[in-house]
Amino acid sequence: MKMYTVTNFCRLCLNKKIQVGLKLKNIPLGEKYSKVKSIAKNSFRFPLNLGWCEKCRNLQTMEIISPRLLWSDFTYLSSQTKAIVDHFKILSGNIIKKFKVKKNHLIIDIGSNDGTFLGFFKDKKCRVLGVDPAKNVVRIAKNNGINTIPEFFNLKIAKKISKKNKKAKIVTCFNTFAHAPNMREIIKGIKEILADDGIFIFECQYLSDIYKKKILGTIFHEHMYHHSVTSLDNFFRSFGLDLFDVKKVNIQKGSIIGFVCKKNKKSISKSVKNLLKLERLSGDIELKKLVDLKKFINLQKTKASKILKPYKGKIIGAFGSARSGPTLAFNYGLDKSFGMFFDDHPLKVGKYSYFNGLRVLPTKQISAINPAILIILAYLHSKKIVKKNIKYLKNGGKFLAVYPKVALITFKNYKKFI
Repeated sequence: MKMYTVTNFCRLCLNKKIQVGLKLKNIPLGEKYSKVKSIAKNSFRFPLNLGWCEKCRNLQTMEIISPRLLWSDFTYLSSQTKAIVDHFKILSGNIIKKFKVKKNHLIIDIGSNDGTFLGFFKDKKCRVLGVDPAKNVVRIAKNNGINTIPEFFNLKIAKKISKKNKKAKIVTCFNTFAHAPNMREIIKGIKEILADDGIFIFECQYLSDIYKKKILGTIFHEHMYHHSVTSLDNFFRSFGLDLFDVKKVNIQKGSIIGFVCKKNKKSISKSVKNLLKLERLSGDIELKKLVDLKKFINLQKTKASKILKPYKGKIIGAFGSARSGPTLAFNYGLDKSFGMFFDDHPLKVGKYSYFNGLRVLPTKQISAINPAILIILAYLHSKKIVKKNIKYLKNGGKFLAVYPKVALITFKNYKKFI
């Protein structure tokens, strides 16, 4: 099995002239664990480069990891984060109300994970169908009563769905719309299953927020695109679809929810027009922003080195065996600084991470091991982690935050951080 390929063209518009604007450090896959230390320790490190398309302004990860390797034994579950569950509950209610979704309307979720989102539509007596390639997660969804196809969504799967079902009133793709290399195939499939008056709704991290808030942790191999409204608008139009509305949300520190219909079915909102204008004026769709991001990364690396210097030879751990961990740790020069992970995820604890073969220990062991400093790699939950571990700080422990900037957190200054 070939582990990865490199695409030297734009996968959205097929433009062959694409420039590599940011070269990051080679990293292991963040969502891989083994019961055998030697297997995890000797795992492959993959290149991670971002390419920019001058024609459609798409920003993509150039390397495509083998889907079988990337999505097998997946450990992320939508239901594990209360904020995500609450977000889905509110959003599903808004969708039902805004687009007059009725009983027995078909709702299809692409990248449906454990079925959390579809569950809220099922509660309203809608017919639901999920599509997700992570077979271990699909088993959980089916146990939750969510009908799910354990496959990668494509045109072939879409045609099979169309033969067995009426067209979908709503098609959703949340936090997975940046996860597939074959976006053109996926859009063809969505058009196949979508009713003429149907709505395609997606959520993805927003490029302008990545630049503004310096969200380096969102750049890893699962995220194959970093979408702007400009690149998405260009993409949908090329397939006879209209991006007619966009809402900004704070999920993942900065995301957008996009609403798409078949051509000329809806009027284009002011939100879409305003964001297109803002992206052009701010330069967020230009190559230079990647150069600026690289400068920021180098600055944080220098800061981290200075902070950790007094702790050399002492016990250092990492809090959170997160997907974002390898990108943050390797590019900030932290990858050789710590000797263990602390995390309470049931699918990770006791196993060895592909990140240098380090073992994942439960957080209850922090007090027994008493690390001199803990590096917070689960950056999305930094404040929550600090709040829950004030006793550790009071006893002399320290945290190294890596977001929004590298900073040392102690018992004296933690209140400023949270």
